[in-house]
Amino acid sequence: MGDLEKLFGMGEKAAKIGILAVSIIGSIKGVVGLYVGSLSLLAQSIDSVTDLFSMIAVYIGIRLSRKPPSKRFPYGYYRFETLASLIIAVLIFLTGSEILRESILRLLNPQPITAPLYALIVAASSTPILYVLSKHTKKVGEEINSKALIGQAADFRADIYSSSLVLVGVFSSVFGYPFVEGIVGSVISVFVLKVGATLAWQGLLVLMDAVENPETIIEIKKIVEEVRGVREASRIRIRRSGPFCMGELTIGVDQRLSVEQAHRVSEDVERRVKEEIPVVESLIIHIEPQAEKRLRLAIPILDDKGLSSPVTPHFGEAPYFLFIDVENGIVERWFTRRNKALGLEKRRGVTLSELIIEEEATTLLTAEIGEGPFHILRDSFVEIYELLEKVTAADAVNTFIEGKMKRMEDASEGKRG
Repeated sequence: MGDLEKLFGMGEKAAKIGILAVSIIGSIKGVVGLYVGSLSLLAQSIDSVTDLFSMIAVYIGIRLSRKPPSKRFPYGYYRFETLASLIIAVLIFLTGSEILRESILRLLNPQPITAPLYALIVAASSTPILYVLSKHTKKVGEEINSKALIGQAADFRADIYSSSLVLVGVFSSVFGYPFVEGIVGSVISVFVLKVGATLAWQGLLVLMDAVENPETIIEIKKIVEEVRGVREASRIRIRRSGPFCMGELTIGVDQRLSVEQAHRVSEDVERRVKEEIPVVESLIIHIEPQAEKRLRLAIPILDDKGLSSPVTPHFGEAPYFLFIDVENGIVERWFTRRNKALGLEKRRGVTLSELIIEEEATTLLTAEIGEGPFHILRDSFVEIYELLEKVTAADAVNTFIEGKMKRMEDASEGKRG
């Protein structure tokens, strides 16, 4: 919650700075525009008033988004931020339409500017201020993932272009071409209308739960399927809510997992996704038990003779471990790893457990195992089955495939580690 407060605090600060700057710029442009009779300056002043209301709407939206979820709004108030962006879009669109109307009237009835120097000073001085304001607002908007702030930054950039056009219009009026101001006003209105239409469209997409970035779904799938215990991730859906995303997905897990184990897998999935994609605020995870189709068995053996290797009951003292891939009850391939824990006085069982986990084994067949390695392997979702007699690896695999091997539910079932 502390991170959320920090993000929202950054957004509020950016909105306050924008409100102050826009109020000053808009007031100066309005006064000077009326005094010298500059349509383009008046158009920008009107646009600044709209920006002021927009920034106020952004500020209110962010403030409301900070409220914790309630019974009436269990998903929080994040979409107030989207509502604010739609209000901004409407105001921008109305402003653009008014500027266009005034520009057409000025084209039909050109009027010279009475004091062009004042108009030039105001237009030129506002450009660097708007540039800095646009860069800062965009930076904060991207950091907190606020569409409203990013949209407002785009509006400030449009104001920079229009300020440049104001200079063109004023210069043209000085040299005897007052009708150019009408053309400049028309061009400014097109910029303003385009910004409003884009922001409105983005807001509507959010309200309709449209997927803005399909790459995010691909990224989530990749992250989830790397979590140990997850076989596959499917039916992934995300929707935007203000600056955050709400998601849900289904994970396939081994049907042999207990409820507690499956729950732990889902917690790991949620933690990993939120760590790597911070905009994901909540994630609903559905668990789908699946029958195991592909297994990797691990068996302690005495000699490196493949499937003909004799099995040893001594888990910690086995010279080798045989890993066998079984798919749909059929042995596909196998490989051997030397016991790197031999000769160790301490952590022998832990080192062996780490080897089995590193090789991504799903099942261990052994006659005995200590409590430490038993819990390490079970916590890593490795199932452990009990070998009751000295046999070859091939015999052990066949017994397991035929379903005649008992699964260990407790470390005490292993005779010794």
